[in-house]
Amino acid sequence: MGGPSGYEGDVGAFIREKLAGIGELSTDKIGNIVCKIEGSDPKAPHLLLAAHQDEVAFMVSEITDQGFLRFIGLGGWNPLTLPSSPVEVISESGERHYGVIGQLPPHFAPQGETPKIPTIDELFIDIGARSREEVKEFYQVRVGSLILPYAPFVYNPKGEVIFSKAFDDRIGVAALIELAQLVKEKSVAATLSFAFTVQEEVGVRGAKVLAQSIEADAAIVVEGAPADDVPSNISAPQTALGKGVHLRIYDPSHIGHPGLLKLARSSARREKIGVQEAVRKGGGTDAREIALAKGGIPTIVCGVGVRYAHSHNSLISLCDYRNLVKLLFAISQDMTNLE
Repeated sequence: MGGPSGYEGDVGAFIREKLAGIGELSTDKIGNIVCKIEGSDPKAPHLLLAAHQDEVAFMVSEITDQGFLRFIGLGGWNPLTLPSSPVEVISESGERHYGVIGQLPPHFAPQGETPKIPTIDELFIDIGARSREEVKEFYQVRVGSLILPYAPFVYNPKGEVIFSKAFDDRIGVAALIELAQLVKEKSVAATLSFAFTVQEEVGVRGAKVLAQSIEADAAIVVEGAPADDVPSNISAPQTALGKGVHLRIYDPSHIGHPGLLKLARSSARREKIGVQEAVRKGGGTDAREIALAKGGIPTIVCGVGVRYAHSHNSLISLCDYRNLVKLLFAISQDMTNLE
């Protein structure tokens, strides 16, 4: 399934299918989906939970005479990870053409030249076409055609880890769907609105639209958070696989609300759920817009650690995912204690 920024239709259809009959469903003009489940206590706070539908992807920007595709990134990519990576190019009819991201082979580089990190402008995609005309007529690929990273979905039961693309933020989407189904079975006092936003990866655009209409007393943005527990110069990782739920105190776009952070910590202690508190020097989420909506909404960010986010292949711990759903449900139950 693909859902590049601005083209989240397939993901949205899946979400609506899974939440049919769960709550009051609505979709706005930009593609944000909201599922509202009324709580058992009209006086209890209204909690918004948000995850974004879109994934980082690419778009065809140029077709060369020889049939190669130049492209742009939809969302942030590290070009170092891209050469030789497989992709699927989507034709006008929806057919998917396998391709590979290429660059000039080292055999043709000037002798003695030190290899350098390529820019996206220096890369291209090869789908096996021999000319611009063949790309357009036979493959039905045009400037503006979408390109998805291609990666298998693999579950390793020994380590209880899952490998795939787009865990940022499909893992958040999955958690909210599962949580909504759980809340439907076991009602809570608070009213809950589950929002699935669009175009987060290109400037939190869906959240900007959502912020104009949403009414909530508090919000939790649920993310696939980049893990930092790989070999590096980081001496004390704050988001490690299998060590608990990511709870973000700060990033450059948002400061977590102290009262809601306190509630999350107490809910985690009660349920014996491990949390990993993080202060991030980079990055941002939909919290940037949601926290500033309607005169200010107390907001925090939490989620599942994702190794190698914004690349073709990432992985998560299934244990972390289960604990995330468990913690979100516990917070939902405790909303009357929000300070």
